[in-house]
Amino acid sequence: MASSLTLVDETTRTMVCPRCEERQPMRDYVTLGMSPRYAPQLSPIYRCRKCHHLFAIREQ
Repeated sequence: MASSLTLVDETTRTMVCPRCEERQPMRDYVTLGMSPRYAPQLSPIYRCRKCHHLFAIREQ
């Protein structure tokens, strides 16, 4: 059985990059810009400052 991994920890305000698997403060991630017109239909795209990986967290 696979263990449940969480990318975001709200209590410590950290996120794990799914590529380099480094836990970092949320403020260290760069959020790519998006048009306010379409923002309600889109998920934010984050860039890891360590490995530059781009990812979006899927809404559950």
